[in-house]
Amino acid sequence: MSSPIEQRAFVELPVGVLNKEGELQREAEVRAVTGGDEFYIGMSAEYTRNPNDLVYKTLLLSRCVRRIGTNTVVTMADIKKLHVQDVRALEYAIYKLSYGAAAIPKGDPSKPGGSA
Repeated sequence: MSSPIEQRAFVELPVGVLNKEGELQREAEVRAVTGGDEFYIGMSAEYTRNPNDLVYKTLLLSRCVRRIGTNTVVTMADIKKLHVQDVRALEYAIYKLSYGAAAIPKGDPSKPGGSA
């Protein structure tokens, strides 16, 4: 019998974000992308107005990030506040869950574009 596909992962954020109490939050939880997520993004007003990679990724993260620290209601505004290294760490974790390790871009995720 094959093992079930992992549907969620915990991510250590390289930089982290302050919560409302001023405490640094560095742990997040993500889930795999669903067909519903892809449909939502494709039909969203944000993506229809600006169909680019950055809008797609922001919408995707706002749907697939289930928790950042103690915050369990993650919005696009929350994603937009994250440091780019944290965005990349979350993005890579979601891609790995959804498409496998081969889907993760090669190179250093802490550098722009993930390049080496």
